[in-house]
Amino acid sequence: MVSRQALLLAMLAAAPVAAGQTTPREIAEVADISGLTASPDGRWIAYRVERPSTATNRIDVDWYIAAADGATPPRPLGRLGTALIYEVGVVMPGEAVWSPDSQSLIVRALVDGRIGLWRSRIDGSGFESVVAGDGDIEAFVVQPDGSIVASEGPSRDAIARAEDAEREAGILVDGGVDLAAPLYRGGLVNGRAATQRFTGDWFDRAPLLADRTRLFRVDDPVTGLSRAATEAERASLPPPLPRPTGEPSPALRSRLQSSGVCFEILGCGEGSRRLAAMLPLAGERIAVTLRDRAIREAIYIWSPSKEALDLIAATDGLLSGGRDEDAPCAATASALFCVEATPSIAPRLVRLGLDGTTLVIDAPNKFPDSDDGLLAETIAWQVSGSRASGILIRPKIPGRLPLFITYYRCPGYLRGGLGDEYPLRAMAADGIATLCINVLPSADSAEARYTLGLEAVRAAIDYLADQGLVDRTRVGMGGLSFGSEVTMWTVTRSNLIKAAAIASTSIGPAYYWFNERPSRKMFADNLRRNWGLGSPDTDPDRWKHMSPAAMVGRIRAPILMQLPESEARQTIELQSKLATAKMGELHVFPLAPHIKFEPRQKLAVYQRNLDWFLYWLKDKVDPDPTKAAQYARWSKLAPAHPRPSTDRTQSSTSAISSKRK
Repeated sequence: MVSRQALLLAMLAAAPVAAGQTTPREIAEVADISGLTASPDGRWIAYRVERPSTATNRIDVDWYIAAADGATPPRPLGRLGTALIYEVGVVMPGEAVWSPDSQSLIVRALVDGRIGLWRSRIDGSGFESVVAGDGDIEAFVVQPDGSIVASEGPSRDAIARAEDAEREAGILVDGGVDLAAPLYRGGLVNGRAATQRFTGDWFDRAPLLADRTRLFRVDDPVTGLSRAATEAERASLPPPLPRPTGEPSPALRSRLQSSGVCFEILGCGEGSRRLAAMLPLAGERIAVTLRDRAIREAIYIWSPSKEALDLIAATDGLLSGGRDEDAPCAATASALFCVEATPSIAPRLVRLGLDGTTLVIDAPNKFPDSDDGLLAETIAWQVSGSRASGILIRPKIPGRLPLFITYYRCPGYLRGGLGDEYPLRAMAADGIATLCINVLPSADSAEARYTLGLEAVRAAIDYLADQGLVDRTRVGMGGLSFGSEVTMWTVTRSNLIKAAAIASTSIGPAYYWFNERPSRKMFADNLRRNWGLGSPDTDPDRWKHMSPAAMVGRIRAPILMQLPESEARQTIELQSKLATAKMGELHVFPLAPHIKFEPRQKLAVYQRNLDWFLYWLKDKVDPDPTKAAQYARWSKLAPAHPRPSTDRTQSSTSAISSKRK
């Protein structure tokens, strides 16, 4: 019988062309890895696997430890609650700290609606609660004697009472109130519907009572005793995640600059790279992760005694501590442990030996039994004298294909572009080539950045059409955040796009009036600095120039909008004008933050986007009777679109295989 370790070695030796996620459900359920940490004795690596489930609508988390020498398969420690989510909608990485004797792991976790600390011994006998309180545990550190210092937030009951009290008494509208969002428990915080407030930094949010004084405590897991923390113990607590990578020494900085690394915020050269992460190693060495403009990472070892920078590993995507491209790997005396994720490889844990060996430790995402018919590759082309890059995913079939483009950032293993809104592999499996374009750097205004994005899209279409790969008359586009803005700029200022979709708010007068208040001066300052916009009353011509809602008459591509509830309200002018002109429709997602994270919402977004672009770019409908109403609506949108035959199905006309599930 073949051992699991032998199987993993074989997979590394012949990495698959693509990881096989070619349906909306499979893409929504791609697992991630984070929380990498090495035990003090160097024998173990702990890590967390995050598994979204559209069946339960949860992102469950499982913890494992792996032998640092890679000689035995990982050992499961158990499932521990659900993933915590940043207020923008991104999954927080796992947080775990080893006990000083390397015999147990302390984990911060959300379990049954509360955030506490849990302990697992390395034998995998199960997790037990070690620190819990009336409030959520927000940060912790394990001391040399094994005791735990932790900060505890406001009582969950106190927060709920504060929410009810202001609902009953009425809410004073100041700079912290988001009038576009439901004011009573209008967002999800730590798994529960909660009231939120702006914190003053653009659109960052926090729950009620977030400014209250914290409780600092010290707990002994052995005796179960708890006491108040001293000032020195409070100071030992780590900063909130994500943690900065730090500054290189002058010698290392000089060596990196001589190797083409740029430390400037803007104005870096065409072939320059960035410092992504640094990780201290034994013997004063440092593991240095560098990233190029195409978001491809390589790891080097800096040896100050030799002033040498030696390459350990390079990939066509990410080698990091998780999905966050800036997160460092974990290290033992003889190896680095990293999450590898590339255009053709879904996230997996690899061991990079300092002797040059490489080993796959865990691959939680399925691999196809054979070539699944997709080609995923990094491509480059010229745009106005600059070099653009992106990831092209296409089926291996001849002829010119329809093309879908999304614009912003394309790190690692792509599911749907930044924010995961567009099922790129599912589109490719159904015969639409998909291209994710990395944003081109620009030091100028928002208008200049939008125009550069449009030129990147135009040049990409020309490049792929000249290669004989795509049909320039059947191009779709979609994006999130800045990607949505570039999409709307493109459809209002060109005829390149046949159908479009956006996932976030669009700038316009309603956006301004929902957010401008005397106590929120930073909002107006940002608009003036980045968009060159004053008040719509004093600067109406500029608003007409920048707002897509003022240019609906120019739009020739029907637009599908799938927005969080708070952002939908700020986009009401665009939505109403598009609906009146029969040029689009809006779907609103309650409680969703800027980036949707709930697995079922992801699945709904993926499926609707897939149906939308198959309809407009391939004249294809799904005969599922539950979708008849959507196709009836779409058939009435302008420009007039001939309704395709309902005898055809997505699966039977797959560009890849009629046997695909």
